[in-house]
Amino acid sequence: MSRRIRELDGVRGIAILLVLVWHYVACQVPVEGAGAAPLVVRFLSLTWSGVDLFFVLSGFLIVGILLDTKKSPSYFKSFYIRRVCRIFPLYYLMVGLFVLLPRLGLFHNDWLFAAELPLWSYITLTQNFFMHEGGFGPNWLGVTWSLAVEEQFYLVIPLMVWWLNRRGLLLVLLVGIVAAPFLRHELGNLGAYVFPFTRADSILLGGVIALLVRTPGAWGLVRRYRSVVWAVLGVAAVGLAVLMVKQAGVGDVYLHFVLAVFYGAMVILSLLISGSPLNAFLCNRALVWLGLRSYGIYLFHQPVSSLVHGALNGNPAPSYANFSEFGATLVALLAVLVVSELSFRYFEAGFLRFGSRFRAEGR
Repeated sequence: MSRRIRELDGVRGIAILLVLVWHYVACQVPVEGAGAAPLVVRFLSLTWSGVDLFFVLSGFLIVGILLDTKKSPSYFKSFYIRRVCRIFPLYYLMVGLFVLLPRLGLFHNDWLFAAELPLWSYITLTQNFFMHEGGFGPNWLGVTWSLAVEEQFYLVIPLMVWWLNRRGLLLVLLVGIVAAPFLRHELGNLGAYVFPFTRADSILLGGVIALLVRTPGAWGLVRRYRSVVWAVLGVAAVGLAVLMVKQAGVGDVYLHFVLAVFYGAMVILSLLISGSPLNAFLCNRALVWLGLRSYGIYLFHQPVSSLVHGALNGNPAPSYANFSEFGATLVALLAVLVVSELSFRYFEAGFLRFGSRFRAEGR
């Protein structure tokens, strides 16, 4: 499984599209009063779950990489250097801009920069632990809570894979998956959404799928009975519909587990659909392009949106209050795609090439 799987790039493209729809549509449509707007928001009310899909993908890819290189003498070194080269440069660039731009007097934008989260928490990637009581913080860095969650798992999962045999690893992953909903129930508030142990079901289920793919007998059964995977996807979809009717939201005890199952089944099917129309859809160039640039799009999309709205309409808080603001959102969307492409080509690519020099030898 060391080759790059184009279908998963397409799935990643779907994840970032969901995030864009959430912040560029659902969060901007005014819901007061009658009309179509409240219905639009209700229909799009789960698009924030693109982050859940990212978590499942991350668990699958990271545990898979670690399993494939477990016997390598550079197991830890190669993993962490490559993760640092992927995550840190663009992340700390955004943190640096967050610090510098207001101090240089270039922007006066409370929506982007005003908040009460410690700066050192962003430097140490622990900001998610301050959000339980303090909210998401400044919108310039608001989405980075999910990066913090992943980095915290990156401290633990390599040790688990290295130390445990496959049966022990599977047991620990399953315990973490089962425990996550109970922890959400006990914690509540925003911490149920942004703490690593309350989001373990999505990331660790991705790890279970990575184990499944690398166990020939079990994966053979999945291939043979793929209709069962489709059935699981369908049952999870019904569960999501029921939870939407009940207006379950972020941090809900059951919702994130059902999302993990739904997106986990999607990932499995993306590995089984060679030659099918769904395969062609996931491998289309636009979706794969989005998937490959998804990290930059994720970090840029809120700052770009606010700066464009502020420049064009004088309102840094994006909304659809009028036609002009709708047009500003379209401009912001185009701008974030362009900025993400430039970042990927001329900034991120150099670090990625450097990181690729530290590829660990497999078993």
